[in-house]
Amino acid sequence: MGTVVAERGDPAATGSYQRAIDTLDAELRGLEAVFRGLSGKDWEAPTNLNPIDSTLPHWTVFELAGHFDISIGLARMLMAAPQEGQPGRDRTSFFIFPRAEVAPVVYDYAYKMVAGKRPMDMPDVLHETFSKTIEEARRSRPDLVGPGYYALMRVDEFIPSRVVEAVVHGMDLTDALGRKSIATPAGIAITAAILDDLLARRTVAGRPSDLKDDLAWVRAASGRGEHPDPRLPIIG
Repeated sequence: MGTVVAERGDPAATGSYQRAIDTLDAELRGLEAVFRGLSGKDWEAPTNLNPIDSTLPHWTVFELAGHFDISIGLARMLMAAPQEGQPGRDRTSFFIFPRAEVAPVVYDYAYKMVAGKRPMDMPDVLHETFSKTIEEARRSRPDLVGPGYYALMRVDEFIPSRVVEAVVHGMDLTDALGRKSIATPAGIAITAAILDDLLARRTVAGRPSDLKDDLAWVRAASGRGEHPDPRLPIIG
């Protein structure tokens, strides 16, 4: 999937952006509902995410909630600081980074985000972040440019990247709880397309022939499911 940067005021761009917001909204509502229904023991369940330092413990669902607060909240930071400038990344290239440098920072920050909080606090924390992100995105023009963590990004490129975060880490949540994925068909489709594009940019294009199903592709490409193709996973 190539990224098309639309001209200012392009109705197609606005429509696509609104669909991405609607999709993110649905994903976040589903995640919030799961977090609100957790028991005390559920919050202690370890995720399957492997820290880059194998001596460190896996995040529990509690730390995963902290990561959701950070990763979705990045959209609010972008929209709060509009800038003039050339975007340096898009929805796909956001996920191209040196894992050895970035992963330890992301791992530690999740612990900092939940420090001093209790599991019972997190559903309301996430509700604030999730709802404000959607409200502010709906008020923003698609061509708004702001800080996208690594470089300037347009908000209509950043919001689809948050769909990927919601879908993939949503799998981490449901896997830790022993439940089926709650990702929406639209969320899976956006995520699968971005991962198709990412595969093409990083190595040889074309997902394995046995991964025609988008959900299976997302799981394999994100390392949430094993696959023998040496190109996979492409994100961790």
